[in-house]
Amino acid sequence: MLKPSIVTDEISADFATAVELGTSWGIHDFELRGYGENRAPLLSDYQKTRVREVLDANAARLVAISPGLFKFPFPSTSRNVFPVAAIDHAIFQDWKHSRDLLGFHLNELLPRAIDFAREFDVRTIVSFGFARGTFKGHLPPDELVEILYRAAERIGAAGLALAIEVEDGFWADTGANTAALLSAVNHPALRVNWDPGNAFQAGESPFPEGYAHIRDTITHVHFKDIVEEANGFFEYRVEGAIDWSGQIKALVDDGYDGFISVETHMSPQVANARAATRRLLRLIETATAD
Repeated sequence: MLKPSIVTDEISADFATAVELGTSWGIHDFELRGYGENRAPLLSDYQKTRVREVLDANAARLVAISPGLFKFPFPSTSRNVFPVAAIDHAIFQDWKHSRDLLGFHLNELLPRAIDFAREFDVRTIVSFGFARGTFKGHLPPDELVEILYRAAERIGAAGLALAIEVEDGFWADTGANTAALLSAVNHPALRVNWDPGNAFQAGESPFPEGYAHIRDTITHVHFKDIVEEANGFFEYRVEGAIDWSGQIKALVDDGYDGFISVETHMSPQVANARAATRRLLRLIETATAD
């Protein structure tokens, strides 16, 4: 059965406040992204202790963490060279920073996320599929595919799932492109964090069209809504353009029994998170009553 959850810092950056409010709304499952100014798993010992204490005190648990893995443009193996030295130096510095960041994510952030997930008995680590940056064409670079395979291999060996979030501007920006990326990587531990709001922003009709491409690979879902304004800009709403009624009914009918996390991206945080949670609970109740 589909289970509701909430991304804690969509309610408050203070973890205790977020969990206390969330449980008062009837939610006991939470996705952890940020705690104060830090992002999981890069929390202090004190913060990790407080996470455990707060969860225990509220009969709550963590069901996913979102470390921001690979949420940056994929850096090419080689850099562009410019004939003017000052400009070439700046290009080199940007390129080196991106390559160093890639190494940090793969060799430090990912192992720490796995350790954190094991410590808190979390089964899902939300990731990204790298921003497209300056790359052209529809096929991701071979090295990008290799990096995601290596990440999935480590995640899978730990008995966890690596859930690629659908995100505008990334290689996994729509249901169709996410399915193509998963097919290229071809590892069973690499799954999908389905976010219809993000797919909509990328220009896809997320349900039923986008969903049809990834329905069998979903391991986590983000619940937010959005509209496109007349000026072409997007605005998040508690109720917007996404056919969430149809989407949730399809998830239920397809036997999805994972979590769907409220992620409003709206201010004021508490009021909108509460309104979105109430809407999600109503939609689940309606979908499961048929």
